[in-house]
Amino acid sequence: MDEPHPHRPPGGNLRYVSDMLLQLKVVSGLEGGPFLAYLLELARAEAIERLTKAGAYPASDTLPSE
Repeated sequence: MDEPHPHRPPGGNLRYVSDMLLQLKVVSGLEGGPFLAYLLELARAEAIERLTKAGAYPASDTLPSE
């Protein structure tokens, strides 16, 4: 049951999490939540770091801006 799914790209879930964290950061910033935005960016950086270590996110890429 724990077999990888052949139709899912490597790191697909982490990439999705990273994208959603960016969207949450943008929304929280609109409400004046700088600390929440900071925490969301930390979580996003962690997801991207894991993607990079797994080879699913090119190390030459920078964090996409919002």
